[in-house]
Amino acid sequence: MALQIVTDSTADLPDVVARELGITVVPLTVFFGQEALLDHVEISSPEFYRRLVAERGFPRTSQPSAGRFQQVYADLAALGATEILCITISSKLSGTLGSARLAASEPPPGCIVYTLDSLTVSGGLGMLARAAAEVAAGGGTALQAAEAASRLIPRHQITIMLDTLEYLRRGGRIGRAQALVGGLLKIRPLVRIEGGEVTPLERVRTRQRGIDRLFEIVTSTAELDRVILEHTGCEDDAAHLAARLKAALPDVPIEVGWIGPVVGAYAGPNGLGAITIQRVSEAG
Repeated sequence: MALQIVTDSTADLPDVVARELGITVVPLTVFFGQEALLDHVEISSPEFYRRLVAERGFPRTSQPSAGRFQQVYADLAALGATEILCITISSKLSGTLGSARLAASEPPPGCIVYTLDSLTVSGGLGMLARAAAEVAAGGGTALQAAEAASRLIPRHQITIMLDTLEYLRRGGRIGRAQALVGGLLKIRPLVRIEGGEVTPLERVRTRQRGIDRLFEIVTSTAELDRVILEHTGCEDDAAHLAARLKAALPDVPIEVGWIGPVVGAYAGPNGLGAITIQRVSEAG
């Protein structure tokens, strides 16, 4: 295809989906001590959370270099791409967009590279990349693909119940959710990604109440196109919530997946999130 779509590994796209849609994924890196592992390449989500719990540490992460993006762009151009659209994790959560843009400033010969700040992460970013890839598969241009992805930004919402804010705090990604830090003994924080950063929603006193709130938030959302549930190692809770939602919303597709290692380094273990995507009308 003349247009190729690139994203980064924080989109948490299943390998099979990325392959089927022709999306190139550039990995970030997660560190356990001095051990560097490429996100979703050299460490899987289940293995990451097993180590996170067993080692009781606070992993670090690193964005891809501009050189890595340049190599990806060059490889795609060599395969015939004349346009590339690279959609990355929110610039307020990572410097990945900066690397992608620096590489795009010196594109391969005969190819134009565009970048888009998703202002989101994980399944939200994944949905933007999917929308862009569908445009590419239909023969659309990079600008048309960027428009299709951009239209989803205000039409999706990410709500996550965390076991603790400590991973966000130590990783420096806590944003406005810092307001929830005080008095968190036996409290489950619910946060959202809004305006590209982590923001506070509310506190609940039990894990079950947090799961119930996620159910209430999803089922009260109008014009639902689909729902993505993502977790950081609590598969049973995700499966049970998915079953409840499928019963309440039989016509709405419900997907369940993992939050990957890099995002999980800040979310911590036993987190459960719901991503709601509203329908986008032809009129916008």
